[in-house]
Amino acid sequence: MLKKYNCLTNKPNRHLALYLCLMILVSLASLGCLEASGPEKGTLEDTQENTSENTLKVQILAINDLHGQIEPSTSKVVTGYNETGAPICVDSGGMEYLATHIKELSSENPNTFVVSAGDSMGASPLFSALFQDEPTIKALNMMGIDFSAVGNHDLDEGLGELMRIQNGSCQPTDGNLSNSSFEGAHFQFLAANIVNESTNATIFPAYNITYVQGVPIGFIGIALKDTPYIVTASKVKGLRFLDEATTINEQVKKLKSMGVKTIVVIIHDGGSQEGLYNESLNMSGPILDVINATDDEVDVFITGHTHQAYNAVIDGRLVTEAGSAGNLLTDIDLVISNETCDVIEERSRNVIVSRDVPEDSEISELIEEYESQVAPLADRVICNITENITSTASDSGESALGDVIADAQLYATSNSSNGGAVIAFTNPGGIRTDLVYDQISGEELPGQVTYGEAFSVQPFGNDLVTMTLNGTQIDALLEQQFDNPSPGSKRILQVSKGFSYTWNESAPTGEKVDISSIKINGTSIDPSSTYRVTMNGFLADGGDNFSVMKEGTDRMVGSPDLDAFVNYLETFSPLAPGSENRIVMEK
Repeated sequence: MLKKYNCLTNKPNRHLALYLCLMILVSLASLGCLEASGPEKGTLEDTQENTSENTLKVQILAINDLHGQIEPSTSKVVTGYNETGAPICVDSGGMEYLATHIKELSSENPNTFVVSAGDSMGASPLFSALFQDEPTIKALNMMGIDFSAVGNHDLDEGLGELMRIQNGSCQPTDGNLSNSSFEGAHFQFLAANIVNESTNATIFPAYNITYVQGVPIGFIGIALKDTPYIVTASKVKGLRFLDEATTINEQVKKLKSMGVKTIVVIIHDGGSQEGLYNESLNMSGPILDVINATDDEVDVFITGHTHQAYNAVIDGRLVTEAGSAGNLLTDIDLVISNETCDVIEERSRNVIVSRDVPEDSEISELIEEYESQVAPLADRVICNITENITSTASDSGESALGDVIADAQLYATSNSSNGGAVIAFTNPGGIRTDLVYDQISGEELPGQVTYGEAFSVQPFGNDLVTMTLNGTQIDALLEQQFDNPSPGSKRILQVSKGFSYTWNESAPTGEKVDISSIKINGTSIDPSSTYRVTMNGFLADGGDNFSVMKEGTDRMVGSPDLDAFVNYLETFSPLAPGSENRIVMEK
C-alpha cells in the first residue's frame, strides 16, 4: 500500500544496494537514530501530541491463516453474550469485504503496511485449490500485501510450488487449472528460520528494512519450527527449521547494527486466550515462550497458526492474532520518534471484517472469473445430512465428523483387494471444516452437501495407505496422542466403527491407554497379533509426530482421501451424526 524504499533487495547489484544502505546509515547516525535512547513506550491515548513534526505515524494491517477463503463462508465473530449466556455473533469474512476494510483503514495513513502471518493458502476451499491457490494470491496482490511469513500450509505442496507462487509461472503438474500467465505474488515471503540443510542459506529473505521518511522499519519473518511434524515429510525434505526465538535474536542483532530500532516480527506461531476477539484473558500457548526469550527491541509480534483472536501487551510488546479465514483484520498504529527511530507509542485492535461495507469491485470481478469455471464441479450435490456433522470434539477427543471420515477410509480399504483394513485412523488436523445443514454455497437445498463442501472438509489430497501393525504398536500409537511436543497438548486420532478404547486423563504420559481396553468389534486386541490399518499418507509418513506409523509393513497405497469421503457420503446418504462412543475418557 505504501510507496517505500527497500534497502535490502534480491536484485543482482548488491554492491549498489550496500552502498545505498551505508549512505543512509551515515545519515541516520547524524540524526541520532543510531545512538539516542527514547522515552518509554506508551499507548496512543497517553498523549495528545501524536501529530508532532518530531514523530512519524505508521500503520500496519495484518491478517493470518486466510487458507484461500476468498468467498464469504459461515464464519462469525462472537462479540458478546446476552442475558441467557448465548453468544452474540456477527457474520464476517469474504475477501471482497476484507479488501474494502483494508482500503478504508489504510486511507487514514499514507504510511501503511499490509502483512500476513502465513497460511494464506493451503487447506483451501475448492474455489482456490482447484487453481493451485492462484486466485488467492491474485486477490492478495490486489489488496496490496507487502510481506508474508511462511506458514506450514504454505509448504503443503513443497518448496518448489511455494517458489512458483512467489515468482509466477504455470504449475507443471497434470490435472490442475493453473494459468500460464500467473505472475506470482507481488509481495515478499520472509523466512529467517527456514534454511537449506546443505548450505545453511535461507530459502527466502530473513527480513526486510523499509525506510519511511528516513526512518528504518524492520520486518522479520519466522516460520513454525514444528513444521516438519505437521507437513508431509517429502514436502520439506532438505529444509531445516530453526528455533524461533534464537533466530529472532540473531536477526534483531543484525538490524540493530544497521540502526533499525523499530522491529516487527511476523511469525506463524501463536497462542490462545479465553476472552473476546479484542481481549487477552489468560493468554497461553507457545508464543509466550518465544516472546519471553526474545530481545526487547522487538516492538510488535504479529502471530498466526492457532486460528485464535487476541490483542495483548506482553512484556511491553504488542502481540496480536486475527482469527482465521479473513474474519478479522488487525489494525496496529505506531508512533515513532524521528530522533531515535524507535517506537514511543503504540496501540492495536482487531477489526471485524463485517459485510456491511461495499464489496470491492476488483475482487468481485476476480470471483466471477473463477466461479464460472468451478461451479459445475463444486455445486454437484453428493448427499443429504439430517443435521450438522461437526469436528467439535467431546471430552474424550472424538468428533462426529471424525467418525464419518474414519468410517469412509475403512469402507474404502476393507476389501482384501484394497488393503484388507480392519481399523482406520485419521488426524483431527486434516479435518478443515464442518458439514453444516443450512450452509448454502450454490442452488442446493438445506441439508444437501455439495462436492465443494466435501472438498473443504478434506482438501489435502492425501492418498490412503494401508499397512500392517501389531497390537503392541497400536497401543504405542495411541499413547503417542499424549506426547505432543507442545506441553499439555494432545492430538486424538479419530477412529473407525468397531474400534474402541479407553484412556485415563490422570495417568502419566505413556501409560494413559490400557491395552486390554483396545477392542475391535468387542474383542480385545492381541499384543502379538497383526492388524491391517488405514490412514492418510501424511500420518503414514509419521506426521503429527506419530512415529509408530513409520514402522508399518506391507504398505498398499489406495485412493485419495477425498475420493473415499465423497464415495462414502454418496453411498450412505442421508447421513446423521453418530453417538461418539468409540473413545472413552476416564478421570
